[in-house]
Amino acid sequence: MYCLNPRCPKPANPQSHRFCQTCGARLLLGDRYRAYQPLGNGESSRTFLGLDTHQITDNRCIIKRFQNQTGEERFRQETARLDELSSHPQIPDLYAYFEREDAQFLVQEFVEGRSLFQEMTQDGSFDESQIRALLAEILPLLQFLHDHQIIHRDIKPTNLIRKGQPPSGGQQAELDVTSWALTDAPELTGWLQPSKIQNPKSKIQNSKSLVLVDFGAAKRLTQSALARPGTLMGSAEYAAPEQLMGQATYASDLYSLGVTCIQLLTGLSPFELFDGVRGLWHWRSVAGTVSDTLAQVLDKMLATSLGDRFSSAAAVMDVLGIRNQESGVGSPGTRVSLKPEPESHWRCVGTLEAGAGVNAIAPLPSRDLLFSGGNDGRLVVWDCDRGEALWMFEEPGVVVTTVAVSPLGDTLASGGFDRTIKLWDWQAGTRTRTLAGHTDVVTAIAFAPDSTLYSASRDKTIRQWLPHTGEAIATFSSHKAAVEAIALHPQQPILVSGGAEGAVKIWHTGTRELLRTLSGHGAQVSAIALPPESATAQSSTVLSGSWDMSLKLRNLHAGGLRYNLTGHLLPITALSCNPSARLLSTASHDTTVKIWNLETGALQATLTGHTAAVESVAFLSEKRLASAGRDGTIRLWQVS
Repeated sequence: MYCLNPRCPKPANPQSHRFCQTCGARLLLGDRYRAYQPLGNGESSRTFLGLDTHQITDNRCIIKRFQNQTGEERFRQETARLDELSSHPQIPDLYAYFEREDAQFLVQEFVEGRSLFQEMTQDGSFDESQIRALLAEILPLLQFLHDHQIIHRDIKPTNLIRKGQPPSGGQQAELDVTSWALTDAPELTGWLQPSKIQNPKSKIQNSKSLVLVDFGAAKRLTQSALARPGTLMGSAEYAAPEQLMGQATYASDLYSLGVTCIQLLTGLSPFELFDGVRGLWHWRSVAGTVSDTLAQVLDKMLATSLGDRFSSAAAVMDVLGIRNQESGVGSPGTRVSLKPEPESHWRCVGTLEAGAGVNAIAPLPSRDLLFSGGNDGRLVVWDCDRGEALWMFEEPGVVVTTVAVSPLGDTLASGGFDRTIKLWDWQAGTRTRTLAGHTDVVTAIAFAPDSTLYSASRDKTIRQWLPHTGEAIATFSSHKAAVEAIALHPQQPILVSGGAEGAVKIWHTGTRELLRTLSGHGAQVSAIALPPESATAQSSTVLSGSWDMSLKLRNLHAGGLRYNLTGHLLPITALSCNPSARLLSTASHDTTVKIWNLETGALQATLTGHTAAVESVAFLSEKRLASAGRDGTIRLWQVS
């Protein structure tokens, strides 16, 4: 096993170790992935063959470590973009990314097979039918990338892997592993199928045979990028003249693909085929039999002048009669305007009068009970079926901001402006313990499945407590501003927090590591939700609502954006998923509650009736919902 600390002098370790025997660094990434074989080095990165310790089969992966990135924020945005592009079956999946001190890590799909360069050296040069088959697979993929304003900038035989063909001699193919270039592009929005962190059987196994790897030189092409020279990226012997000058275009990828084709046809290096004095390619005389049609296409792909070269992959496909069957692949570069589904019939079936503004509610579905806390310092236990208060405790002058109920349903926790968390035996009507330690308002609390308690505060920290002893056993510190929301994954050791600086941070509760930070919100993140695992594949999704009035659904492990939903007119205050993870409810200062379909992103219903800001929302069951607001009421809703 290899230590991932770039400064470790002796990184090799026994497989049984969890910490490096030399430097003491944690060996597992996210308590899950381990590196065991170095594959190669780049200018600012190193690649390892890794293992997913949570999988018994199909557990190989690729780990890439980056150092000295010029901007963590830009790296996060580009990682999210890579996650979105990896929905394509010919691009390796991005499983996860991690941040650790001054390094970032990508964990990607392992692609087993031979590169086209290995095929050429082991089996001999290609014939025309093989080149046509290559073009039929790669041109539609290039059109997909170009449609999303991405230039690969490093098309070459070693970056094209034919899956499922182990190299001769039993050796693993040398992979140029996908990375991602930093650009000035803004965060993308749109719908994409998420990558699966559970590492199911590779999506590449049942797709076309050629896979394009190494996006380390890839660049998003924008109008501003077209107007200014850039940095040379890619391999010089395959690079188009304009790319050598730092001004790559979509046609630059076609040039590189053309060079790849003539190398495979002749078995010779591009440097041996190009006459640098006259600026001409001499490949026809050393290639095998090639039809005039294909030869003319390759010559046009290799044209020095952009005006003489094909301008798009689609134009090459038209000449060769290749059908583009990529239209069904999701588009990460397009903001999708989602039309509302037919209005579902939610109706208010009851109103509970709290008397003062209600800031938080928490359900106990097994007993059909609801707990609430508000501005008047009162904690109330409500019988939702009978519409009456069963128990009440009041602390005048203490504003309650958040409530939570333990997994066993026997303990109620509350937090507020007095900077403490109070624990209650609600059935006995007594307070059992007060937890002190925060230095500012407690904004959110949540119980883990093992009944440990987490609390967030405007003091910029999250604390972990043992409720039965009152001991604070850990403090999570990374936010640059108040922590406004937290959520715990129901099945995984994951904690997610949202801050006033607009960041969403993902933590491992076992190791207490900060795994990654997601950006994109333009204002404080006021609500977080993690859908329970279900057959709808929402288990790898994190939902965040913000004062910028947007709702983002992203891949929990890789950060790729699935939707960016808008519709509320004022800040979003709360989120809640129903038990099947098919529906999401959002509350807002605009006095409404909205119901969304999590599978399609469509708006299903807008619930009105509150006369002031709605501060909290919670599903009571699959088709029952409660909402609470500053108007002093709790409304109960049901779909007919």
